[in-house]
Amino acid sequence: MKCDVVIPIYNQIDWVKMCVNAVVENTKLSLINKIYLIDDNSNLDTKKGLKEIEEKYGNIIELITNKVNQGFVKNCNYAFEHTKSDYVLLLNSDCILSNGAIEKMMNAMSKDKKIGLLCPISSKAANLSFPLVEGYTYQQINYLFENQFSGMTFDACTVVGNCLMITRDCLNKTGNFDEIFEKGYTEETDYQFKAMQKGFKAKVLIDTYVFHEARISFGESEKQLDIRKKHLEIFFERWGKEYYALLEKYNQNDPIKYIKENIKYNKKNTYIKHIINKKINQEEVDILNNLIISNYNINIISKRSKKWMEFNTLFIPNRKRD
Repeated sequence: MKCDVVIPIYNQIDWVKMCVNAVVENTKLSLINKIYLIDDNSNLDTKKGLKEIEEKYGNIIELITNKVNQGFVKNCNYAFEHTKSDYVLLLNSDCILSNGAIEKMMNAMSKDKKIGLLCPISSKAANLSFPLVEGYTYQQINYLFENQFSGMTFDACTVVGNCLMITRDCLNKTGNFDEIFEKGYTEETDYQFKAMQKGFKAKVLIDTYVFHEARISFGESEKQLDIRKKHLEIFFERWGKEYYALLEKYNQNDPIKYIKENIKYNKKNTYIKHIINKKINQEEVDILNNLIISNYNINIISKRSKKWMEFNTLFIPNRKRD
């Protein structure tokens, strides 16, 4: 089995670097055919950073650059047409994979050929959100899920596109995303209902947890909120009846509710301690983030406060936004 990973990109190169690093560090490379980086006419810093990624990781990376901005959905469709593998993972650039995520998703789909779409649980993913737990890294939460909910899937009411695996069979029979959804939002759910009409299942895999920052490229502007409202209206006009029927069933078998009622915490207290005596710089942030991506737990201490604080999530220092 092979998987192609598609990462649509619009600026925010720091997140892109972490995203690609997490794919490489947390996946058996024998499972990956290509990581497609689809640059939607980003700024110069991002273009430079993408070239660095391409040089660092070699032939596993395929960089495609749009000369003009196409919008998120066209970017995804363009990438789908380049992919060749039996499985395609659509991954937002601010989504950080956990250890074994791709392999677990592929295994779940290979066991039931009717599954056309599948997504994991994320820190921020609409109705499939499970927020970070104090004292745990996202990798440790993934470890808990893997050990307590191995191989368990639930029917999806709405799949979430930040980390969404689609089979080649589903892509071939359902086609691409509808480009009426232009810059994104709701396009994956519309696609889910079209795929279900073709006889495919849409599932949530609860033994896999990924970190998602959410909306780093486009934010929460009035324009974006208007786009989301418009897209929801289109979706409910098309699929309202089917959606509410599915939602009623979903509410009786909610994966997030199941996790919260059944998870047992068993905290690992293995730390790397990092002492800082000044404002943390970008190089230190990159090191700490990459250690967390590689499944380490971090404590940092300020010499001023003499107090250890757990560094249990990923972060980037405030920078001027593009």
